[in-house]
Amino acid sequence: MRYFLIILLALGLSGKTTWAQVGEKVGEVKVLNVKNDTINLPMLGKEALLIFYQDPGHASQNEDLQDYFKAHPMNSSKIESYGVVNMAAAPLIPNGMIKRMARKRTRGTNAQVYFDPNNYLSRGWNLGDVNNASCVIAVDKDRIIRFFKAGQVTPAEMQQVIEWVNQNK
Repeated sequence: MRYFLIILLALGLSGKTTWAQVGEKVGEVKVLNVKNDTINLPMLGKEALLIFYQDPGHASQNEDLQDYFKAHPMNSSKIESYGVVNMAAAPLIPNGMIKRMARKRTRGTNAQVYFDPNNYLSRGWNLGDVNNASCVIAVDKDRIIRFFKAGQVTPAEMQQVIEWVNQNK
């Protein structure tokens, strides 16, 4: 009987994970804009998207990739890039302070920043536990995830993202 229970438990734990996978289609999610208005995630299904979904406490993760695109702007009507700040990942930091930090970080650029106060994006797209991580998400015009990484991208992954962006310009 004990072995039967262990086998059942093992089978239950080995099921498919519900985390986002490359190739999966994603749906609409709500975010806040800088005016604190609730809006649908901008340009989803209209253009290819490169989204930086960041835990405010780990904003320096993937800074190299962000700096690359600051130095090499996309300048295309076929692809958009912006940041979404995962405010729920930093419950001890006041939301007003998070928003000021985001505005300061993007000052002098054309970067757009949106805010996710309740894990709408991570839950809506089944991203899994993305606390303590800066995520890079590439989604094509058909709403299919083409790249997803929670945490620091490797140099090879950075090159993969750059090539994807160049192919979608």
